[in-house]
Amino acid sequence: MATQQKDGGVPFAVTHELQSFRLLELPPEIVELLEAPNPPQLSIKSLPPAASGAANPKPAYAVLCTPNKSFQIRQVQTSNSVFVTQPSYEAHGNEIPTPATCAIASCSTTLELYPADASAVAHLGDVLPVYDIVGGEVDTTENGRSKGDVLADIPLSNAQCEQGWNEIIAFELSRSSYRPSVNILRQVWSSINAAALAENIKLDSQFLGYDLAELVAEESYPAPLTMAILRHLAKSEQDTKGQWSCLDRRRTVSFVGRILLQARQTSSEYRVADFIEEWKDSLPEAWRSEAQLKVIEGTYELPSSTTIRAKSIPAATTETATAKPTAAKGKWHERFAKTRKK
Repeated sequence: MATQQKDGGVPFAVTHELQSFRLLELPPEIVELLEAPNPPQLSIKSLPPAASGAANPKPAYAVLCTPNKSFQIRQVQTSNSVFVTQPSYEAHGNEIPTPATCAIASCSTTLELYPADASAVAHLGDVLPVYDIVGGEVDTTENGRSKGDVLADIPLSNAQCEQGWNEIIAFELSRSSYRPSVNILRQVWSSINAAALAENIKLDSQFLGYDLAELVAEESYPAPLTMAILRHLAKSEQDTKGQWSCLDRRRTVSFVGRILLQARQTSSEYRVADFIEEWKDSLPEAWRSEAQLKVIEGTYELPSSTTIRAKSIPAATTETATAKPTAAKGKWHERFAKTRKK
């Protein structure tokens, strides 16, 4: 151990075998969390290793997560001599031991935290298979991963992961997790609307979401997918973890218009008048007047003065459906049609 001391100073020693330490610089908001009476649990997450031979693998990096925020961890070189020390006592010969400071580690780099505000949607789009029903037959590939397994591998906080899960309308079914195609979203919404009309359910008032999901399941649509759609469209103040639901009318009207357009993405021509009429017919009677282009502004383009089409959308957000046959209409559509005629 080497020791240096000036007259009147505290002896400073450096141990011969320095330990390996990393210093992590914490921003004030994390320090405040840690010093709170009941500090939350923090976690460090990263992407799983890329499969061998994968094309263009994403770079892996570590992220420090609070319950609702994420911070990317970056290593920064320092030109200063930074030591980690601990108090000790030093004595020479028969002298009385005196207080000293001993350096037990030297840190040439520090770890700094930078806010990570990325969306989980892109990550979920990469790992979740698309769920579709074509001609009454399920068209998908099981991944054998629960929601918890999937979110554990996304380098973002739990709140950010939950927000992305809801945004992409992801759902669990038979020990696998999926994201729906636009085609299946259109089918399930049609069944939701028909069942709600037949059972006199006001979708913008409090109703039992599980009961409606069970009605839709009678047409062979998974109840978890219906619940995912109801959560996605719920009012901001609605507790989506309970059994009750209440849809945000404006958000729902916009959602229906967008999926109708996206489902016709491959069509060469879609007349504006026909689109508006189909949009109105896909909504509860009291909402029909709200089917106006301004509600979906920014999501469509007009190839001509009389035609309309959806703008290109990221594949991770939704899987645009081609012109495929849809599932056979069930009893809710029949009762829906009879109610319309009255």
